[in-house]
Amino acid sequence: MVTMTGRRVRGGTAVLAASALALTGCAGGADGDAGDDGAATITFAWWGDATRADRYEEAIDLFEEQNPGVTIQTSYAGWGDYWTARNTEAAGGALPDVFQMDVAYLRQYGATGQIQPLDQYVGEQIDISSFPESVMPATKIDDQIYGIPTQTTILGTFFNNDLLDQVGVDVPSGDLTWDEYDAFLGEVGAAGADADPRIEGSVQYVQIWSVFEIWLLQQGKSLYAEDGGFGFTEADLAAWWGRAAPLFANGGFMDPGRAEQIESDPLSAQYTASEISFYNFLVRFTEGTGGDEFSMTGVPADDPANRGVYLKPGLQLSMSAQTEHPEVTAEFIDFLTNDPAVEEIFEMSRGVPISAGAREGIQAEGLDQEILAYWESVEATAIDAPAPPPQGAGAVEAEFTRIAQDIGFGALSVEDGVEQFFLAGTDLLG
Repeated sequence: MVTMTGRRVRGGTAVLAASALALTGCAGGADGDAGDDGAATITFAWWGDATRADRYEEAIDLFEEQNPGVTIQTSYAGWGDYWTARNTEAAGGALPDVFQMDVAYLRQYGATGQIQPLDQYVGEQIDISSFPESVMPATKIDDQIYGIPTQTTILGTFFNNDLLDQVGVDVPSGDLTWDEYDAFLGEVGAAGADADPRIEGSVQYVQIWSVFEIWLLQQGKSLYAEDGGFGFTEADLAAWWGRAAPLFANGGFMDPGRAEQIESDPLSAQYTASEISFYNFLVRFTEGTGGDEFSMTGVPADDPANRGVYLKPGLQLSMSAQTEHPEVTAEFIDFLTNDPAVEEIFEMSRGVPISAGAREGIQAEGLDQEILAYWESVEATAIDAPAPPPQGAGAVEAEFTRIAQDIGFGALSVEDGVEQFFLAGTDLLG
């Protein structure tokens, strides 16, 4: 479902949200170029929940206050509905002036001319001078910038300290190898088997595409090759998915049937004690835990000198090729990216700001301080972020997850799952 907010022109008439404009076949920026008085209306869309919407609306109020005559029309939706709406708008040439972009879709919209290169605005309306260089490959197609990252995120391993204390398992004191992490999950599963409700180690990390990517990078491989095909072999995928069977057997991985019945995240619901995930999901994990104490380490790695970790743009902002207000839109992108007042509103809920100026707005405490320190340590040694994946990558990731889940349910063998994935994935990549 796409949600449209009821924003109004100051002192004037109610305006429609970006997705409503798509129904009329009109491109964003219907008022034409900004007039001498600076008047302009631009459209903005994002994925997220109501909490993110409230924060964006507060930030937009501030931007409109600083820029009299500029009005931002907004809409938002959950992940799946969001991309359905963007695809519909793109087909009609009616994308919002600016919208949240994920690296998995950057090539799809950039290579087809739906969004425009932003290089001409860099150094003018948009300041990227403090951005870590290692992030920028994920923003470019053919050496041109198509997305401006506002935040970056990093995979880490989270632990519910209070839940581990409850079952009598020690919280890991440092980074683990993959086998050590699996042994830890099995220990949790055994210790929590008689708890009510039963406590298991983690959801099955082998179904998570981004975790598989880190495991590949640690071995000098990648999800995609330069020619647009896969950068790993059938044997690699079989080894990865093969890690799951013993963990399902000893409670290290949560029973998939049980996981399917839980509406919230199992770590948040206190059914599991650990999870490998992006650190900006911490807010989701801590919801409903009654203030339990969490800790984190890096992603498991067999070689401490080669963790395969990079700063991933948690989200980027892209500009429609059809916008009639490119300079105002670029100024709005810069505001959301660089203004420390915006970060005071979002409080690291989107990840650590990529801009040094925006990071001045952080007032981190507790685990947020630990996350920020981890980010700073990774930023100094991070490998370059991978380039945007080929078109069809979003569907490939969905197929990967679906097949991994079928293997977890016992509906497929690892061997058959690998064969299915490579057949379907090769077709999806064209």
